[in-house]
Amino acid sequence: MTEKTVYFLGAGATKAVAENAPLNKDLVRKALKDFPDEPAAKNIKAFISRLFLKRKDPPIDNQIWNLLDYVIQQNRAASPEYSLEKIRELREGLLGLVIREFQKSLANPEGATYAKFAVATQRSPSAIISTNYDILMDNALAEVSSYDYGPKVRYAVSSEVVKVRGMKKPNKGGIVTEDNVNTGNVPLLKIHGSLNWLYCRKCDEVDVSIRTKGIKDALTGLYCCDDRCTNKYEPLLITPTMFKNYENRFVEEVWQRASEELRDAKRVVFIGYALKDEDYQIRCLLMNALLNREKSYAEVIVIEQEKEQEDEADKKKEQTRLQEIETKYRDLYGSVTFRKDGFKKFVDALPT
Repeated sequence: MTEKTVYFLGAGATKAVAENAPLNKDLVRKALKDFPDEPAAKNIKAFISRLFLKRKDPPIDNQIWNLLDYVIQQNRAASPEYSLEKIRELREGLLGLVIREFQKSLANPEGATYAKFAVATQRSPSAIISTNYDILMDNALAEVSSYDYGPKVRYAVSSEVVKVRGMKKPNKGGIVTEDNVNTGNVPLLKIHGSLNWLYCRKCDEVDVSIRTKGIKDALTGLYCCDDRCTNKYEPLLITPTMFKNYENRFVEEVWQRASEELRDAKRVVFIGYALKDEDYQIRCLLMNALLNREKSYAEVIVIEQEKEQEDEADKKKEQTRLQEIETKYRDLYGSVTFRKDGFKKFVDALPT
């Protein structure tokens, strides 16, 4: 066991610095609301309307992801009206809308909190595990060290696009990975993927766009930057569905590294992660780390943000929410330090 601290970031860590950032449960609803005129949004709405037999107010939530991924996993048509190919197109369109929603909601985040946190992680052995797609933590670490996503990425590419034999490719621009990635002091293990990861299925490699959200370009037909490859990039995001697919070489290696960091850490700090029942893969990751430890963690800290409420009924709901989260962590770890003052205050109290 090392003296290392593992920080586990959930959506609440992003929400703390970007008020409009969507939580997973709101992704589909907000994306359809903010981009109503996009063809993909109209197609998804038509699908939802057909699914719920044209109910006046059908539910719009992540069960749509569940159905799309279930049909794709079954590898057959959903209905005579919705072929497997059409379901795949709906899912790709929904993913594109969700990515645009992230870009819209994270346009002007408050940067000081992540900047200070990144500096603090350099002062003692640390690792960060994140469930978030955004690159707020990535960029903050890049300012003080470098990118290190655990498994080795191939190239760091720029946002400049060049045409090679008619194919749009990101420009490597002489940037080699050793100067920008794979060398950071603090590993950032993004177990659900990242907005700046570009995956080439043919090469089975991940390239990263430095300080930019490269997946938007990947959705518009960006080709692999390798000179010999003619394959298009794909997003590498694990979507908020009950049918999460982690069968990707790079993602599997990220999860393996996360397991090792949790196994060897002295303490764990959970920030803005509610330990929801549907995240059973993450719960298994945490339990498997315990199974491979000789001692309990010296300390487990859980950071949540108590939301201010004026109405008494809402206050009680908020207290119940926090109590349920605390109970889940105590059931798993026994003794925990449960804080309700949020990510910003936690970071402000760190040594400068």
